[in-house]
Amino acid sequence: MSFKAFISLAIFIVTLYLMIKRPKGISLGLAAGIGATASLIFGTISLSDAIDAFYDIWDAALAFIGIVTLSVTLDAMGFFKWAAVKVAKLAGGSGLKLYFYIALLTACVSILFANDSAVLILTPIVIEIISQLKIDERGRLAYLFSAGLIADTAAMPLITSNPINIVSADFFKYSFIDHLLFMGPVALVTIVTSLIIVYLFFRKRVPKSYPLNLVEALDTGHIIPRNLLMLAIATLAAIDVGYVFASLHRIPVSLVICSGAIFLLVVYIISLEEHLFVEERKGLKSIARDINWDIILFMLSIFLVVQGLRHVGAVDFIAYLFMEALKLPSVLSSIALSFIVTVGASFMNNWPMTILGLISIEHIIINNSNNMDSKHITNLIFSNIIGNNLGPHFFPLGSLAILMWLETMRRKGMKIKLIDYLRVGSVVSIFEVVVASIILWIEIDIFHMQLTLPSPSI
Repeated sequence: MSFKAFISLAIFIVTLYLMIKRPKGISLGLAAGIGATASLIFGTISLSDAIDAFYDIWDAALAFIGIVTLSVTLDAMGFFKWAAVKVAKLAGGSGLKLYFYIALLTACVSILFANDSAVLILTPIVIEIISQLKIDERGRLAYLFSAGLIADTAAMPLITSNPINIVSADFFKYSFIDHLLFMGPVALVTIVTSLIIVYLFFRKRVPKSYPLNLVEALDTGHIIPRNLLMLAIATLAAIDVGYVFASLHRIPVSLVICSGAIFLLVVYIISLEEHLFVEERKGLKSIARDINWDIILFMLSIFLVVQGLRHVGAVDFIAYLFMEALKLPSVLSSIALSFIVTVGASFMNNWPMTILGLISIEHIIINNSNNMDSKHITNLIFSNIIGNNLGPHFFPLGSLAILMWLETMRRKGMKIKLIDYLRVGSVVSIFEVVVASIILWIEIDIFHMQLTLPSPSI
């Protein structure tokens, strides 16, 4: 092993250690930033690599800022609290209905506002609601697992549902609509599958009923003014239309989401004095503090650290595994590809695995151009997305959303032991990946759906 290869591997291992252990409470962004700085100092990556990395993720990073800004603004307005209270009322006192309705609400928020936002915003609200409804600790875990795991599961149908989806789309230059056509059906089936599996784990913990009078106590009547509610819904609808328009005209999706976020933020600030009670006000500084800027540093830095792994043959090794998986018959090929990514994402986090997967796929396309058709390329690209969206549930380190979900509950005094998480998360992850891979195989092999990539991207 060369010196540069040794240093690259050492930096990656140390970076993972810092991400997992968080010595002295350092953030994920700082942990990855230390690794990226070391990579530049020791020459495992060049300045041009850093510039290329910024070019590859700027749209995802800006979109993430826009999505979180939009989410935080809606939260400050009371939009999510309003939605959660409506769900509690709709359940009509049935603990079982409440379980599924909370999961569906979480899925919708994750799809529209990304999994990280869904976890950060809805977890405290769910805790507040189930506490108000006097649901005991055993029952609370059922609702919280439903919210946490479903939030991560639902982050597939739209490019904007997960920043790693944006990175993949920008890397290979396919559109918002392309992604939706492939991952929409996959996400629908996996969400339903996850709902059922998580319920089977916690079916004995879900209370049969809860007092409806306690729900009324949640609805203070001024959660969100009606005019702001209607404007928020109209803005969300306009953003969804904007996604399609941007996709058709090859406009970065970040510009759409940021435009919508800025508009709603301006409206909120203007209406602050007129509509909201003093104890519920959040000023511009408070909203800015709620945006997770640390994740932006993490996204760029971990990209740089992973680039250094080229020197240790990581890209060649993963490309080899991908090629071997493509040789398997029928649906086994899709399942094997997704599980290769799942293993990497579960134990090194889905962000570095996403990047390694993308670079490895590009390596395969460039070096096997005569043997690679659109069918194989489509299978590789979307199996990488499936493995990095669903595989990380297997182990908490795999997903930033799961890490934030666990941290949010810990701050609220609710700790989940690793063994208890693995008992649920590992099983859910395996079932999700298998089901999602089968749906992808049906799309590609039965319905002959294929991506048509612009030649400059490869």
